[in-house]
Amino acid sequence: MSWFLKYRPKKIKDLDLTDVRDSFLTMMKSGKIPQTMLFAGPKGTGKTSTSRIIGAMLNDPTNEENVESLFFGDQTKLKSFKEPNSKLAFAKRVYQGKSFVVQEIDAASNRGIDDIRQLKDRIALPPQEGKMAVYILDEVHMLTNQAFNALLKILEEPPQHVVFILATTELHKVPATIVSRCSTISFRKATIEEICQRLEKILKKEKVNYETEALEQIAQRADGSFRDAVKLVELASQADGVTISQLQAVIGGSAEARVKALVKAVLAKDEGKVVGIFNDLRQENFNEDYFYQTFFSLLHQSLLRAFSIEKGEPFVNQAVAHFLLKELLKIDLSIVSPIPFLPMELVLIEIIQRARTNSGSGSDSGSGSDKKNIKKSIDKKNKTSKKKAKKKAKNEELKVIDKKVIDLIKNTSSKEEGKEEGKEENEKVEVLEDNKSLGTKDPAGGFSLSQKICDEWAKLLQIVAAENSTLAALLRSGKPKSGLNGTAEVEVYYSFHLEQLRQPKYKKLIEECGSRLLGNHINFEFVLTDPPAKAELIEVPAKTKKLETLAEEALM
Repeated sequence: MSWFLKYRPKKIKDLDLTDVRDSFLTMMKSGKIPQTMLFAGPKGTGKTSTSRIIGAMLNDPTNEENVESLFFGDQTKLKSFKEPNSKLAFAKRVYQGKSFVVQEIDAASNRGIDDIRQLKDRIALPPQEGKMAVYILDEVHMLTNQAFNALLKILEEPPQHVVFILATTELHKVPATIVSRCSTISFRKATIEEICQRLEKILKKEKVNYETEALEQIAQRADGSFRDAVKLVELASQADGVTISQLQAVIGGSAEARVKALVKAVLAKDEGKVVGIFNDLRQENFNEDYFYQTFFSLLHQSLLRAFSIEKGEPFVNQAVAHFLLKELLKIDLSIVSPIPFLPMELVLIEIIQRARTNSGSGSDSGSGSDKKNIKKSIDKKNKTSKKKAKKKAKNEELKVIDKKVIDLIKNTSSKEEGKEEGKEENEKVEVLEDNKSLGTKDPAGGFSLSQKICDEWAKLLQIVAAENSTLAALLRSGKPKSGLNGTAEVEVYYSFHLEQLRQPKYKKLIEECGSRLLGNHINFEFVLTDPPAKAELIEVPAKTKKLETLAEEALM
């Protein structure tokens, strides 16, 4: 017998979900158990276990008098129901699914009107032992419309000796006419803390050693399901107990650890580390859906903990979690990528490059995770704000040129208003030189087509995205550069990006989109170049809280 069946709750008070337990304890105290109930909630949260406890309770000898009054009498002498005696042979058969008093019917397999007609004939017969028969219709939302219509009449006028429990994981698919005839009990996903408590009880009774961190990882992977968590523990338990190393060997490495390493690499602006992590995931054939689910769940959990909705410390602050969720949820994960994890990889690299562009290539303020250096940077910028305002007034022309460049990334991160006096001047001179080089005229006179592509780069990305979003993401990670008339160069930083963009079908599509934009044919060349030099993270002043500035607040 599996651990889950062995340690299935035997009494209402043993249920792990507090809200569900309280609901049934209230019913028991009032002496009123509904004759038709609808259990709605995720898998593995105790719907079937609770149904069997109710079946054992209604047929327990101590409750016989109350059952007689509630279901067969005038309901004037109701008393509180007592918990079933789990030591009785009858109760044990009920819990093991070996008693006909509690009958479980799979509505997914018996979903037609003929199956409901057969059920109508079966419920007419009273149980052979006990007073009440409990019928559990599991996954009831799978019934056909005709079957639901036939079931409706049964639920309206059930036999006195029958209690119906409809169980579903998708309440929205159950017709409103059925829901209105039932007393609905909502089961929710178990929290990590609740699952860990249940696992600890089981392992202590089995005298199996365990590591708390291993149980937490199992609870996270179980996604709120007690049943899945117990099965994973049973699978991972060996001679040495439930340990992290054993868990990784049996069910794979921890996605949570990889997510945390990835976020740290982004905050440190370490593009090489980001690419390396995704490469390791591809080498290990890591499941994309599970990784994405863990990634978003962990960031959302940090938000909940930051707002004290959940207990525990968030692994990143509220601003970082908010910004990354907002940016990464733009990825269309339904599109099949030619390379696993490529869409998320490109977006994270783009975030790093935008953050580096905003912070300036000459920054040496220290690591983004170093809170002391961030605070010093903020204090220094506040002290020199008046000087910077005067400096900007004298360099109005450079400010206009600088704004054109920063506008390219303004959709996700606002421009940093302050930079150190000497660093600001160096950066603006570099921007001016870059813009001058882009404006070089070709021998025929006038700006070249490649210069127009540079000016209209954002529009070109929109046109390409309408045709192929993955290809647009590849282009977005590159940098356009003016070449000879009729040819536009795009610099990319990684060889696998270069290989993809040079494929004839992709190159042809990009050139067609460029011709559509300019009204004239233009050739594209893709060249490999070194990534820009590393820059450190700079924090913006705390008073800047608009959504447009979350990128700076989170990453700079």
